[in-house]
Amino acid sequence: MPSWAQALLRVSRNKWVQAAFGIVASGSLAYLAAHNIVWKEVADAFIAFPPELALLALVPLAAAIALRASRWHVLLHRDGVSFLQVLLTQNTGLGFNNLSPVRMVSEPVQLAMINRRYGVPFPRAFATLVGENVLDIFTTALMMALGVLLSPGVRATNANIQLIGAFIMFVVSALILTAVVRGAVPWQDRFAFLQRIVEGFRNLKDEPARLWLSLGANIAHWLLLGVAGWLLALGLDMDVHPVTMATILVAATFFTSAVPSVPSGAGTYHFAVVTMLTESGADAAAALNFALMMHLLIVLPPTAIALFMTGRMSLGTLRNPGGAPERVSDA
Repeated sequence: MPSWAQALLRVSRNKWVQAAFGIVASGSLAYLAAHNIVWKEVADAFIAFPPELALLALVPLAAAIALRASRWHVLLHRDGVSFLQVLLTQNTGLGFNNLSPVRMVSEPVQLAMINRRYGVPFPRAFATLVGENVLDIFTTALMMALGVLLSPGVRATNANIQLIGAFIMFVVSALILTAVVRGAVPWQDRFAFLQRIVEGFRNLKDEPARLWLSLGANIAHWLLLGVAGWLLALGLDMDVHPVTMATILVAATFFTSAVPSVPSGAGTYHFAVVTMLTESGADAAAALNFALMMHLLIVLPPTAIALFMTGRMSLGTLRNPGGAPERVSDA
């Protein structure tokens, strides 16, 4: 590789450069989402919003959060970890990701916490976490394909490109998992640690019912999130079908994860939601209000859990996954 290319690669991996690029990207997208907005209309729509609908939206939202945790918990049924512990672990990782200027800490935090705090063997924890993420990628591709078929707003915002990206991610992940499970990874027989990870993947392969349960919980999670969004949309006089809303939220989440942004994806997430809703015929002020409300509902619960768990964990819990477990019970 040429020296200039190596230097460019080092710069691109610098966390401060990534954070700065995220600020620029989020700021630019936030401007694009709001530059034609009449803020008085936004304020009027917010004041007129029925608070009982916001409270009602918390019910499917809470169910969606529980289902998001259950999709991992069903894969950990052999390891003596409770549903509450998985719920806390998953949301702590998501919460740290919301707070981090470089949004790539969710899985490492979850892996370290489930291993060090709750004693799940690292190879098993790693295999189930990767398996859950592959199923999530598959669900994302499935829901976005459904959105392209059902929603003109999704079609009009280049979600086809996002759909292709999600599909490629799924295919690559599936090929890697297949290679690992079939023993096609070079040198795996020379390393006991890698052999244990391969065994963890093989255990998942031998539990197809658990994999289907995890996939079903994943799909139900997004559909319930769509119901919560639909309730908020009703309060803003937007007529968006719950399934269409679910696909818009899936596409917005995928877009936010694919584009560098500030902590919690502010600006980036709002741009994606506002663009798709307005292309679907929604009023711009109502769409921005919806994006702000939905973003808060999605971001606040895991962030609050992460802050709560920070006071209950030592810093060592989140370092050196695979070390001696602490075996702390939060149940």
